[in-house]
Amino acid sequence: MDSFARLLDLCSRCLSRFESNVADRAVLAAVSGGVDSTVLLLALARLRKEGRLSGPLHVCHVDHATRPDSRDSARHVVDLCERLEVPVSVRRLSWNCGRPSEDMLRVGRYGALQAVAREVGAGLLLTGHHADDNLETVLFRMLRGTGPRGLAGIPEARWLGRGEQRLLLVRPLLHTRRSTLEALLQQLGERAYEDPTNKDPGYTRNRLRLETIPALRRRLGIGLDTALMTVASTARAANEIVQAHGLRILSERGHHKTGWRLELDLRGVDQTAEPFVVEALRQAYVCLHPFGDAPPTSWLDRCVGLLGKQDGKRVGGRGGLLVERTRDGLLLVVLDRAGQPPRTHDGGQLFRWDSGRQRFGATEWWLDAFEHPLPPLVPSPREAGRMRVLVDPRRLPAPWRLRTRRPGDLFQPLGQARPLELRRFLQGRHVPRFDRDRLPLLVDGNDQILWVPGVEVSEVARLQLNTRRTIEVTAGCG
Repeated sequence: MDSFARLLDLCSRCLSRFESNVADRAVLAAVSGGVDSTVLLLALARLRKEGRLSGPLHVCHVDHATRPDSRDSARHVVDLCERLEVPVSVRRLSWNCGRPSEDMLRVGRYGALQAVAREVGAGLLLTGHHADDNLETVLFRMLRGTGPRGLAGIPEARWLGRGEQRLLLVRPLLHTRRSTLEALLQQLGERAYEDPTNKDPGYTRNRLRLETIPALRRRLGIGLDTALMTVASTARAANEIVQAHGLRILSERGHHKTGWRLELDLRGVDQTAEPFVVEALRQAYVCLHPFGDAPPTSWLDRCVGLLGKQDGKRVGGRGGLLVERTRDGLLLVVLDRAGQPPRTHDGGQLFRWDSGRQRFGATEWWLDAFEHPLPPLVPSPREAGRMRVLVDPRRLPAPWRLRTRRPGDLFQPLGQARPLELRRFLQGRHVPRFDRDRLPLLVDGNDQILWVPGVEVSEVARLQLNTRRTIEVTAGCG
């Protein structure tokens, strides 16, 4: 078996591992015109010809517009695609600044690729990252200072975006050396178009690739590659452990989950578990972020720092994400996506029992109510928790309504002889600041507060010894 046939089998096995994730949707290849992406395109064209691709093949070339002759590489890619009879899309980026940074180029590139993927209905995005890129990335992150996730190097696959626009990014050449790809290109009689900016020492990664790594290889020989890949392998194993524990914290301690809200109960979690808490926060951020982006390390550090502060302290983040310290842990909320409570200046939202679950405006809260001829014995108040209450309706005139709090509201908690200022009551019960203006307060026809869901029932609504007819009200957040 020749080298190209072995590469085809390598790519085919890699893609087959992800076929179930993308079904028969189109395959989009990112082709810059360089050695690695050109070999990738040639391999994919052959796999398509042999019927070994999961879906139709499409190519996208992103012109970064950072040099006068950047259109030459686009023409090179278009000519190659025409010869291979592969449809191609070209996207040219534009910049308002003089010289875009490496991060700006990366974000712009992936944004363009995702846009084309949506246009062609692709479920899979393939890039030509190879083993030398992985080594360079590990060394680059090591020099900048990073943890196990950064030292693990480039993942073979990861998701981009979310929902229906989610796109699986796969790197089939990640275990192939650049020298092998160069030899294959020569063997196939093809040529690549090398981007001159890859030789520009003004970019840090270029200096690392062109100066630092060759100098280290001259001193350490092949030992450099072996050492860095050992570091990456060890870090990857450690990172998998951290990921598993972070996911466990998220699943076991995450409450009141919605697409834009999550509460983490961190009671009893000591400092030894901090790396797992950080990972849980990272995963939560990815789930809540509108584009599925990963959080910056500085944001994670600030969030963990909240655990040493009083409840009510907050940390802001990108995409409108807010993290608030609560008595039990942390509350994560995407403010831009949080639904609004109903306007309650006219008395509030009418509340009826035995009419099914009722949403409180567009918020995360819902309530439901049932009438019983006698107080139900099951579940007990302890088993039911604070999201369910039994109310004696005899002294509570209709209509009942749901509303948010107002200035001057009073509330008489169960067992208290006189009413308290609601604002101080909520503070004393450590209700998160974010929730205080969103809680659906259940009030009667006289505007008396009967129940603060999840917190306390009013003394005026409690069951009496002679109570028969009873209203059972349940609430939920999520």
